[in-house]
Amino acid sequence: MGILKHLLFWPVTGPSFLIRFSLGRVQGVVREELTDDTRIKAELMELQLALELGDIDDAEYVAREAELMQQLREIREWREEFGMGVAGGAVRVQPAATVEADASADVVTEADARASAAEDQTDRLPRTAAPGSASIELHLDDE
Repeated sequence: MGILKHLLFWPVTGPSFLIRFSLGRVQGVVREELTDDTRIKAELMELQLALELGDIDDAEYVAREAELMQQLREIREWREEFGMGVAGGAVRVQPAATVEADASADVVTEADARASAAEDQTDRLPRTAAPGSASIELHLDDE
C-alpha cells in the first residue's frame, strides 16, 4: 500500500521532495566550502616559501599572514558553530591583539606556566549549561 500511495501522490509530493533534496545538497556544499581550510593552509605554505626564497619581504609576509590567519579563525568559528570536529585537536588560533601582548612579555614564571596548564585542563572539560539557560528548538514540517 505504501508504494502505491507514493506513486499516486507523486505529482503532488514529488516537486516538494525534489526541492527539499536540492536545497539540502546546496546546503551541504555551502557548509563544506565554509569549513574547508585546506586552501588557506596551502596559501600559508606558499607564503612561507616565498619568504624563504626572498620573493617577498618581512612586512608583506606579516600583512598577508595576518589576513590568512583571520580567515582561519573564521573557518574555525564556522566549524564550531556547525558542531564539527577541529583537525589537530583542541588548538585555538589566538587573535592578533593577544599575540602582540604575548610577544611583549619576556619572562614566564613557573607559576604562570602552572596556571596556563590548569587553564588548558579546564578547556578540555565538557561544557555544561547553567540551569534554565538551555533551550531546545523543534522545527516540524507540515508538508
